[in-house]
Amino acid sequence: MDRRGPGRGGTPPAKAQEGMESDAVPIHPQRFAREIRDFLDPDAIVVGDGGDIVGISASIIPANGPGQWLDPGPFGCLGVGPSFAIAARLARPDKQVAIVYGDGSFGLNAMEYDTAIRKNLPFVGIIGNDGAWGQIKVAQEALYGPGNAPAADLGDSPYEKMVEGLGGYGERVEKPNEIRPALERAFDSGVAACVNVIVDPSLMQRSSYLG
Repeated sequence: MDRRGPGRGGTPPAKAQEGMESDAVPIHPQRFAREIRDFLDPDAIVVGDGGDIVGISASIIPANGPGQWLDPGPFGCLGVGPSFAIAARLARPDKQVAIVYGDGSFGLNAMEYDTAIRKNLPFVGIIGNDGAWGQIKVAQEALYGPGNAPAADLGDSPYEKMVEGLGGYGERVEKPNEIRPALERAFDSGVAACVNVIVDPSLMQRSSYLG
């Protein structure tokens, strides 16, 4: 499935450009995606595993060739990230492999990091962490009112420490200018890595499209 919006392959609209250049803390999700785009090699393989953060990132991160963007498709399921990334690493061992994660989707199959670490199949998972099942929370609060979606809250879990505990590389990022150095360290580590980036939850739905 290709979920990329009208910004793909051209100049993003001014509203999107403003988000991509934002220095705000918590991090603007469009700035999150731009930093990933600007860091990755042109032939990198990117796996999308999540909801709003994947929709935002797919509008900004280009696919420059076949097989460079992988996601579950319109009728797929969350949690495919590590399995897709492991397969991509096996098929293209000379390419950068990254996952753009939501924090909810990360939790579904995060233990597959153990497989990647044991089999020496490195990739970098980059979490756009809004502390919630974002799409579910927005829908439930629209129906029942603000604060009435407690099951959608995920809190502030140190996902990067879980990956470290398995023998991988982990790092938490809270400021936009920290994203690129963290990506450099993660890819240079030579092991499966997790960069846990704290993004602004209030901007997730509003930034889902570049129009």
